[in-house]
Amino acid sequence: MKNSLLLLALLLTTLSFAQNYKPGKVSKEELKETQDALFPDADAAILFREYKVQYDYSESKGFELSTTVFERIKIYNPDGFDWATKRIKIYNNKEDREKLGNLKAVTYNLVDGSVKKDKLKSAQIFEERINNYYVASTFTMPNIKSGSVIEIEYTIETPFTSIDDIDLQYSIPIKNLVVDVKVPDFYVYKTYPNPQAALAFSFKESDKNIEVVVRGNNGLGSADYGNFRDKNKNSDRGGSYQERRYHLEEVNIPPIKNEGFVDNLRNYQARSIWELTMVKNGNGVPKRYSTTWDAVTTSIYENDNFSNEIKKSDYYASDLAAATAGSETPEKKMAAIFSLVKQKVTWNGYKGMFPELGVKKAFKEGKGNAADINLMLVSMLQSVGLDASPVLVSTRNNGIPVYPTRSGFNYVIVHVSLNGKVYIMDATDSYSSIGLLPQRAMNWQGRLVKENGTSSWVALYPSSVSNKLTYIQAEITPAGAAIKVRERLSSHYAKEYRTANYKKTESSQLEDIDKNGEEVTFSNFKIKNLDNTSPNVTLSYEASSSSVVDAINGDLYVTPMLFFAQKENPFKEENRSYPLFFDFPKSHKYSITLIVPEGYKVTAVPESSKAALADNAVTYSYLISQQGGNVQLSVELAINKPALVPEDYQYIKGIFSQIVEKETEKIVLTKI
Repeated sequence: MKNSLLLLALLLTTLSFAQNYKPGKVSKEELKETQDALFPDADAAILFREYKVQYDYSESKGFELSTTVFERIKIYNPDGFDWATKRIKIYNNKEDREKLGNLKAVTYNLVDGSVKKDKLKSAQIFEERINNYYVASTFTMPNIKSGSVIEIEYTIETPFTSIDDIDLQYSIPIKNLVVDVKVPDFYVYKTYPNPQAALAFSFKESDKNIEVVVRGNNGLGSADYGNFRDKNKNSDRGGSYQERRYHLEEVNIPPIKNEGFVDNLRNYQARSIWELTMVKNGNGVPKRYSTTWDAVTTSIYENDNFSNEIKKSDYYASDLAAATAGSETPEKKMAAIFSLVKQKVTWNGYKGMFPELGVKKAFKEGKGNAADINLMLVSMLQSVGLDASPVLVSTRNNGIPVYPTRSGFNYVIVHVSLNGKVYIMDATDSYSSIGLLPQRAMNWQGRLVKENGTSSWVALYPSSVSNKLTYIQAEITPAGAAIKVRERLSSHYAKEYRTANYKKTESSQLEDIDKNGEEVTFSNFKIKNLDNTSPNVTLSYEASSSSVVDAINGDLYVTPMLFFAQKENPFKEENRSYPLFFDFPKSHKYSITLIVPEGYKVTAVPESSKAALADNAVTYSYLISQQGGNVQLSVELAINKPALVPEDYQYIKGIFSQIVEKETEKIVLTKI
């Protein structure tokens, strides 16, 4: 079997190189393909992707960086249609602008044995300004069907010298990948593989001498490289430089697999990370960029768009005085200021380390990005004498910063040290509270930046446990169960519920209750504290179910967990490569009372059970007993560590297998 797979892989490799991957040369064989030979479950596949980065030289501008992308993608089924939508983001702020050009896109289909082309039209490309810094061009390929092949080609020209991370793996397979990076020796880069990825690829490196001719009267514009300059402006001058080439060709790259309970799949994706370490100038000392996290955070804090915004205070003075009046303690002042910022400024949905509108304008207009809001909060807290500082964060969808670069951060929150305690807060979220960050900001750790220039890492995951308590009373009858439920949600559980339901009516919330595959009807729903930030959300409702009780030969078989049982193990894979993330420390406890009907007695109950991971990172208890004519059940699943290493996977999988087995067991009631 192994030999057959090896021969198949070698055959596919040979065929892939024989295929014509020039734009427009889509074959009928590619269009007839119904699945990927090596990865038949894939919804789509990248047949060919070429990613070229190079510096182009002109006399007027010197060296400019450009990236050209060409990709051919096969769509196998409707689940792969998402790959026919593309969003290209470029930097666009005042005079600093990237340029998207040479965009060409075509859909190919096989119609009556002939290849039919549908070109993307300019009217089908939609441009949107994301914020003050970025513009995105979005389009969906025309006439997409199962079996379609699409080709997309474009170039991005940039005035900057940073090379973006180059993706080498996706959630669909890549049949052929070519990466080509050409860099003049004036620019020195280091390349790194993603250390958290299971796959890593090596570039072949080579050097080439490039000849350049500079015309006499034109000069060099901004490209004042010493070895190109000629003192005689009226004569042409020849020059040369060394070009370093990084080249990669790979075939049959497997898709990165989403194993569930992952913080951000991109954290584990094979990619090449590029860091500019030095720029050489023939007329002076080379400028070095190799840096540390301290240097990165210092450069951000010293940026006028960052530090000066914290120093501004005149615009909020009267509002701050009114908000903190009567606050006798620093803790109360902190809470009052946090509430003030949330009331005065609404988050516009944009992230960012630097203010978009500026704190004064954001305060006046009542909206702003994350930096507008949270740097304003830092300023107010400092103005009343609190030890407040900004914390630079990489949000979950931005990934975990691997190496020290400014692009490793894209968000900012607030840190306060008070009476030996640490408080972390984010005023962008209406339902957040002090110590309760939105999920996007709970990503590993952030970089605390002090006014004196020092910086340090701070943990972003909460240390306290969020609790969900579900109290259930059920009257059992041969026809089913009449159930009353009360539930209390605290901390992140409460915040999650508010965020998901604050716009919904009570009847809509009732309809959203999970029936867990049982026949259940709900009624009499009530909720408290949905529209505020009180510590707890409480709700109650009634339910009736005919499917949680089975009458067999006069006996009643009852699922004591009713419709709350864990019926399926979410961990199905044999092994696991990524850490497991559970968002925040949490405990969900059920307290269930089953009222046995008159004329019946309990003749069989499941055994009580407990399980725990090392250091009680995860614990589970199932305790059942008879009290009088009733059955009492106490069940609790506690996840005390929000992030667990892959080595814990088999134990977690085993605990959840035990949970499923235990919670689907039944008690038996026999007629007296």
